[in-house]
Amino acid sequence: MIRAKLGEIELGDLLRALEGGRKNAVISVACPKLKGRIHVREGKIAYIQTQPGPHLGEYLVRFDYLTLEQVQALVKHQQQENPGTPLGLLALQQQMVTNDELNEVLRAQILEALATLLAQQEGELVAEPPPADASQVLLPGATDTSAMLMDALRRLDEWRRGKVEPETVLRLAGDPTRHPLSPDAWTVLETIDGVKRARSVALACDLPEEQVYHLLFELKSRGILTEAEVRPQDPLLLVLADSNLIRRLLLVTLERHRYRVMLPPDLEGARRILEHNQVQGILLESADPAVRVRQLRASPRGRFLPIWLISEEPPRGFWVRNARLGHIPKPFGEDDLLAALSSIKRPI
Repeated sequence: MIRAKLGEIELGDLLRALEGGRKNAVISVACPKLKGRIHVREGKIAYIQTQPGPHLGEYLVRFDYLTLEQVQALVKHQQQENPGTPLGLLALQQQMVTNDELNEVLRAQILEALATLLAQQEGELVAEPPPADASQVLLPGATDTSAMLMDALRRLDEWRRGKVEPETVLRLAGDPTRHPLSPDAWTVLETIDGVKRARSVALACDLPEEQVYHLLFELKSRGILTEAEVRPQDPLLLVLADSNLIRRLLLVTLERHRYRVMLPPDLEGARRILEHNQVQGILLESADPAVRVRQLRASPRGRFLPIWLISEEPPRGFWVRNARLGHIPKPFGEDDLLAALSSIKRPI
């Protein structure tokens, strides 16, 4: 086992050493605002998890390979029947995606997570052998570590050169055909409408979120985009969910439809958000909804807010009537979410 502070051992150097020795390992990274796990098989990066951060299921939706409902059903099947099987492998086994599609999605998710971890300057890393029950299967998306590191470091360097703020609203100001633009830049331009915030634009693209902010910065620097004079007042929603996948799926879906979404890590974070922001609704997914609702209602600004419970079955019991709850069935789809939230008035 290796344990060290970031800076004493560079994460990139450790990954190259594992690649050279064709080793299996799990690298855990703990930073002040981020945690991550890198799974290495035979020296190759098999997959990466970051918390907070993108989930593979989220990318399957963003790339339009699976629907919201399909991803949730797949994860449920994984938890009940195949807890040791990676989600991507399960999707491949059930012929829900092709090898090429899985490779594309895995590469995008790994690239974003790796660049995020490489950007961390404070924290601790621990490298140890994988647990005995961990899957040893190398998925199609497992990429040469050196190549992935070079790509992630290049992206990270680009992001540091400039990016727009997530709340920025941009509109078209110049003729993009007069400029040599990359395919990624054209992808971003297609989503610009003068109304969406940069974060909504980023989550509508099949690109790393930070990469979109950089591309928007470049397009603005060239005079192709400019900041809009009027910023729409998108409704602010709070999402409190046990599942990281549910949090990310709600974030992507709602931001695409111009809702501002905040994702507190826990109840205390939710209380702070309620105290300092004009939240217009709460979406809750919890193993103990009665307790969570009671805790949220105890906050002065949570007393009368609409709360939607996301669960397989509607809540039952005497507490439900007093809690004033709405219900969104799980697995949920885009139409389920938008129909439930239609009662929130959006400023024109």
